[in-house]
This record gives sequence, structure tokens and C-alpha cells, in this order.
Amino acid sequence: PTDSFSLSFYNASLRNLGVEALTQQADQEEEDAAKNPRDALAQTRLGFTYLFMSQFQTARGPDARDAFNQALQLDPHMAAAHVGLGIYRLGDNSTSRAKAEFLAALQTVPKDVLAREYLSSIYQVDLKDPNRALAYLVDVPNMMPNYPDAFYHLGSIMDDLGQYDAAIKYLKTAIDLDKGHVGEAGQYGLPLLGTVYLKVHKVPEAKLAFSEAIVYGEAPEFSQSQLDKIKHGDVK
Repeated sequence: PTDSFSLSFYNASLRNLGVEALTQQADQEEEDAAKNPRDALAQTRLGFTYLFMSQFQTARGPDARDAFNQALQLDPHMAAAHVGLGIYRLGDNSTSRAKAEFLAALQTVPKDVLAREYLSSIYQVDLKDPNRALAYLVDVPNMMPNYPDAFYHLGSIMDDLGQYDAAIKYLKTAIDLDKGHVGEAGQYGLPLLGTVYLKVHKVPEAKLAFSEAIVYGEAPEFSQSQLDKIKHGDVK
């Protein structure tokens, strides 16, 4: 894999196998980077593996940062390295620096899905600007039609904008695409769908969404509390 989304997806698959799978991958990539010290992509791949290893071993976080910086010294236009460094900056609570990295990635690769997704999240969550968030994300389903989290985030943005019918449409698509419940769509989609249904006074649909959320372990405490409110007639 060479683009940020593929590198992230690949390492997420290894992470799900356990830290040993990531460690083996890092060993191989360290060897590749040592053999090819001028190869920006080799450094970028190593950086992404370190980034995912840092979820188990926090010391790997700075190693990821160093690998991405090395990649960008070799090739300042390596979009995936900008994205990786941006993700690291977010983990370091440096939102403005993260934003700069994602924007730099888009200058080189305007259709970088991961850069668009993270920028959209920054504008929606941190900057409270759902319109700008929408602008970065709205074309992603055209680039990657089967990516459930894009539809989930679009549903969340439409909820923020008060476009509830559109929110419901996006969220239902997200949930259908993530039947394995592995991404954000499959972990938070049903509770959000239930919440939107309540806003448009579709109580039976909301009840079903929250009930299914409990079955699949999606925000079960919140979902149960909403079901209790519905049961007691405590919904507007």
C-alpha cells in the first residue's frame, strides 16, 4: 500500500491480530528503510506501523513522528507522510498543526480520503463549523462508495445542520455497509440514528434503532437510557 487510507487500513488489520503482528511488520519495514535510506515511502510505511504500535506502546509515537519527518525531508510532497504526521499531531492535542498537515496532503493529492475525513472531523468537532466539515467530506462517497465511516460522519454532520432526513439516509447506508461492526459506523451508527429519529418524532423507529444498538453493543448504556425514556413517555 502507498496511500494513507490503504496504509491505515492495512495496519488496522494487523492491530486487530495483536501487537506481535505489528512488531513483525515493523521489523521488516525497519530493515527495508535501512536498506533504502533515501526512500520516502519506506519511511512513511514504517511511520504508519509505529503509529499503530503506539496504541500498545506509547514510546512508538515519537518514533512514528520521526519516521514521517524523515520521509518529508526526502520528499516534501509525500501526502501519506503528511497525513500520518497529522494523525500523530492530533494524538498530541496539536489540532492546528494537524490541520496544516492534512491541508498539505490535499495540496499534493486532492482526493486523499483520510486527509479529507480528518479535516472534516476537525471542522465539525473542534471548530464547530459543520458547513466546512461537509465541504471536505461530501465527495468522499464518490471516491470510495463502500466506505461506511464516510457515510456515518456525513450523517452526523447533517444532524448538526438540522437536515434530519439526509442524516437518516446517510446513517442507514453507513449501518448497512458496516455489518461487521468494526468501524465508527458499526459502533455508533445505531444510537445516532435513534437520536435523529427522536428529533423527527419517529418514536417506533427510534425504539428499534436503540434496541438493535444494545444487541450489537453500540453505546449500550446510552441506548438503554433512551429506551427507558421512550418507555416512560419521557420524549419530546
